[in-house]
Amino acid sequence: MLGFNRNQERIHILKDVTGILKPSRMTLLLGPPGCGKTTLLLALAGKLNKSLKVTGEIDYNGVKLQDFVPEKTAAYIGQYDLHVPEMTVRETLDFSARFQGVGSRAEIMKEVIRREKEAGIIPDPNIDTYMKAISVDGLEKSIQTDYIMKIMGLDICADVLVGDAMRRGISGGEKKRLTTGQIVYHGPKSCIMSFFESCGFKCPGRKGDADFLQEDSKNVGIGKPK
Repeated sequence: MLGFNRNQERIHILKDVTGILKPSRMTLLLGPPGCGKTTLLLALAGKLNKSLKVTGEIDYNGVKLQDFVPEKTAAYIGQYDLHVPEMTVRETLDFSARFQGVGSRAEIMKEVIRREKEAGIIPDPNIDTYMKAISVDGLEKSIQTDYIMKIMGLDICADVLVGDAMRRGISGGEKKRLTTGQIVYHGPKSCIMSFFESCGFKCPGRKGDADFLQEDSKNVGIGKPK
């Protein structure tokens, strides 16, 4: 596969690539930056730039790539997450929370007090004082947002812009954690298998714990980002 720069110099992006991807298997593609990993995946998905000169063949179950619509069979999902770069981490999570019906601290505290009275619960004085202190009217920060940032390790960059290619922002790893929609389990790793087994997801004997959590997450919704 060849690419052309502005001076029409020929550059080999991929050369002598051959291999077989077996059905129902997970394949890990490793390589240093700039070695052509993304280009190879785009080729398999039929989404290469038309300006590239391509030789060779790609088959899906014996059918040539050009003989069917690859978009109906394969999909390429980029590594970059879609966020508003001008928003901070806190603003991004607050925005998401409000779309899910999460109110401000003051609104949440009023609901907690109402439910405590209905259930006849007497709260711990110290905790009650703290919760009321951080729930003053006009303070629009969400308790859920603070909690999520804390357990995801994003509290250290709460007020940093998400950023993009043109704006410096949070790191790639922090951006991945920011993209997570739902946390299904948070606790010691020694209890994770028993937790999911109690939910009806038991790891078969032929599969290791790590493989089960990673491979089956797409089927049972374990820790999958939105």
